[in-house]
Amino acid sequence: MTKTRIKYAVGFVFFVLLFVWAWCFVSFRAISCEFFPTSPFELYELTDAARGGLSTASMDISDSLLSVEVNVRSGVAYPSVGVGFNLKSVNNRPVEHFDFSTYDTLEIELATRRMSSVSVRILTDDPAYTKKGVRESFRPVVYNVPASRSFESVKIPLTEFKTAMWWLAAMGLEEDDGLTHLHRSVALEIANGDGIMRGITDEISFKSLRAWGVNRDFENVMYAILIVMVVTFVILETVTLKKNTNESPKNGGQNV
Repeated sequence: MTKTRIKYAVGFVFFVLLFVWAWCFVSFRAISCEFFPTSPFELYELTDAARGGLSTASMDISDSLLSVEVNVRSGVAYPSVGVGFNLKSVNNRPVEHFDFSTYDTLEIELATRRMSSVSVRILTDDPAYTKKGVRESFRPVVYNVPASRSFESVKIPLTEFKTAMWWLAAMGLEEDDGLTHLHRSVALEIANGDGIMRGITDEISFKSLRAWGVNRDFENVMYAILIVMVVTFVILETVTLKKNTNESPKNGGQNV
């Protein structure tokens, strides 16, 4: 009976550990970063003033709503007006690049007054083309989100973000090189899209903005732990079975 109890005890411990493993795997494998309504990142009004433009943006922030009143007035080629999140400033302290590549999806709940879409873009520090202190040299990877007067939640796979064509042309690239450098992100911006009218005030409003995905490093560690658990259980079961098989003839077929 002693060996039988040991065998059952090993099985019981294994299934308890398996349950704990499954709970940890489900509870902690997901990762997320919230940009609104709570965020450690510095917000800024996005305009084209740095390029000599006259477009304006004015933010109004509450606990549950971020509204940006925009007015495109400039004749520059690509006027951008909206709001941005400085990903290199956390709680007003400078940090290294933000790693968007660890996330899978960007989720945004927004509405506009007139625009039929907004441009969501991530500015990344391109090792080959970005020049220190020159904002226009950051690589903009963009995705156009459809919008209307009613709030809608849109989930954007980060793999769908593509480098803006105007930037590729400015850098002398004839076609998209397929690079994004999301692991070297410096800013997240939401700006005017299709349907914007020059000189007429429009508005972009947000209820939530966050990135989420799966922690691949955590997954790999958990899979390694699972393999060790299973292998250990199989070895213990095999050893117990061999002992029982070897000792049975000595005991005349009777259990101890």
